[in-house]
Amino acid sequence: MTGIGGRLERFAHEYGVRIGQITTVIVILALWLPILIVAFMSFAADGVLSFPPSGLTLDWYFVFLNNDSAIDSILTTLQISIVATPITVALATMLSYGIGRYDFRGKDTLQILVSLPLIVPLLVVGISLTLFFGSLQLGGGFGPIVVSHVIRTLPFAALIILPTFLSFDQSLEEASKDLGANEIQTFFQVTLPNILPGMIAGGLLAFTISFNEFVYTYFVRGTGVETMPIYLWNQIQYTATPEVNVLSVVFLLVAVMMVLTAVFVTNVERIAQT
Repeated sequence: MTGIGGRLERFAHEYGVRIGQITTVIVILALWLPILIVAFMSFAADGVLSFPPSGLTLDWYFVFLNNDSAIDSILTTLQISIVATPITVALATMLSYGIGRYDFRGKDTLQILVSLPLIVPLLVVGISLTLFFGSLQLGGGFGPIVVSHVIRTLPFAALIILPTFLSFDQSLEEASKDLGANEIQTFFQVTLPNILPGMIAGGLLAFTISFNEFVYTYFVRGTGVETMPIYLWNQIQYTATPEVNVLSVVFLLVAVMMVLTAVFVTNVERIAQT
């Protein structure tokens, strides 16, 4: 056993770094190569999705810009995300404030309930939401979609906002109260400025997830609302052209911009604290 262990240790010492580098490259390629292919295919001159394309063109971008249905689906998606995101951030902030500041019966249960949408399969939650709204005679539409998106994004926002409360120095709040500020003044003048970067980062992530949400929307949308993911799904089913890749590039750009903004905000906060 000692001989085998020694050989393994020598092997890890000699080749461990190289194996780690190769593994990292493979993982990055597996994650990004399909996305890069989709982006590249958005310039395909052919009218069908075939790789490699026979030529490159920007025509499909102009087709997309002149497609009223595609533009309407983007506007609808933005409307839903813009409404759902502040609701998510407000609820996540209140939950994080209560969990981070107070000890009460059912605190652990509340944390589990908030995290359940991360654990339960999307399909199960989608069916449950359909039955729930149906039992209330609400059917589908804008309102149920917004509620569904809040349920979907709340755990992610809470996971980002909660650590800002847990790491926040409560002695600052105590000092504010000692100087005569009440609870509300202390929150808005001391607590809020310190947790604001976390709230912004949580809101950006919530917006990104809401903008890309498909499963919940598919189950509760009814017949009168078509978001961008639903429109993209319908296009893939019936008329798969390079315009589908253009829509995918739009998705990618929105997601990357939101994530980079969130990273920038949180990094600025870390720099300010050092």
